[in-house]
Amino acid sequence: MKTIIPILIIVILAIVAAVIFLRPEPTGTSNEPMGAVPVETEPQPFPVEAAVATQRTLTRTIVASGRLLAGRRTDLSAGVGGRIQSVLVREGETVNEGQLLARLEEERFRIQVDEARSALMDARYRYALFITDTTEVTAPDTTWTHTKRNAWRKAQAAIEREEIDQAALQTARRDYEAVQLLSGDHRYDLIAQNTGLTGAEIAHARAVLDLEQTAINAPYSGIIAERLVEEGQQVAAGETCLTIMDVSRIRVKAAVLESDLGAVDIGRGIRIRVVAWPEESFEGRIARIYPAVDEERGTGYVEADLPNADGRLKPGMYAEIRIEGTLYENRLAVPAGAIVVRDERPLVFRIRDGRAQWTYVALGREADDWREITSGLAEGDTVAVTGNVTLAHDVPVSVSMME
Repeated sequence: MKTIIPILIIVILAIVAAVIFLRPEPTGTSNEPMGAVPVETEPQPFPVEAAVATQRTLTRTIVASGRLLAGRRTDLSAGVGGRIQSVLVREGETVNEGQLLARLEEERFRIQVDEARSALMDARYRYALFITDTTEVTAPDTTWTHTKRNAWRKAQAAIEREEIDQAALQTARRDYEAVQLLSGDHRYDLIAQNTGLTGAEIAHARAVLDLEQTAINAPYSGIIAERLVEEGQQVAAGETCLTIMDVSRIRVKAAVLESDLGAVDIGRGIRIRVVAWPEESFEGRIARIYPAVDEERGTGYVEADLPNADGRLKPGMYAEIRIEGTLYENRLAVPAGAIVVRDERPLVFRIRDGRAQWTYVALGREADDWREITSGLAEGDTVAVTGNVTLAHDVPVSVSMME
């Protein structure tokens, strides 16, 4: 009996606690009369940014990557072999067109010019004596020329009738050509050749050219990219000594997927970004399309020229590239942000009379930040672009139009 009493007390306390805990809260305040009905209030308008559906030209953008190249890059060498006397520039220096960059030792080539000049004077003397003492060459013999011309013509006719052989025809031709040289307008050329004047003139011109080619000059204004020789170094003819680059314009070579090549054309716009200036774009136009596709990579290549007056773009930089592809004209479009997907169906919130209306749409082309609408909207309809992800149908909105 003593044991039962404490158990009864515990059970009673538990029942009292449950009643207190489960008691419903009062629905009104101390100032509200009992049984009052709550008043429903209109929800506050939801702020959104909106845009108008308009007809526009959509541009298919092709994403590619590539490297920057110098507008021009040239390896410079001397036209003759010899020892480097001086190198006047270093890497990174800006040079002007025609500026002397390096020179080989000249003494040996100056001597060769003097020797060739002396030989030329001797040949000119022999030539002068010959045409002065040989009066036959100063007055062409037209009778002799006429006779040999007729013989050549008769031989041509005879060979067609098979009356003479090829050897006889060849003799007649040689006789006619010889008389032309000796008595025609070219007889003095023959004398110059025979007296050694022609050979002496050629030798002298070659010696002068070799002397000129001991100097290495800038073919255009640019920047020295490489200096590969030092004073006193022996170099061969044609060995690269310096490399010059013109970076006033930069070429970008872009690798384009084979499937995208049909949308690329010469003259289309191109926009690039580089790591050094990630927030800035540089623009140009497609100048060249390579005629072949890389079989292993399945890519074609296009090139564009970009102005680079400030020199910020450097050859070798990696570039993210966007190319203006096919143009789709007169397409009804809205900003891509206006599209919301619910239950795997695209829709927009069309705004009418200050309320957002859930409207299913059919989509067409996608271009940059725009989407084509093929059905569901009309030109001039206003749609929510921001703040639309959590919108419900027919809720009031406060609208600010996007620029």
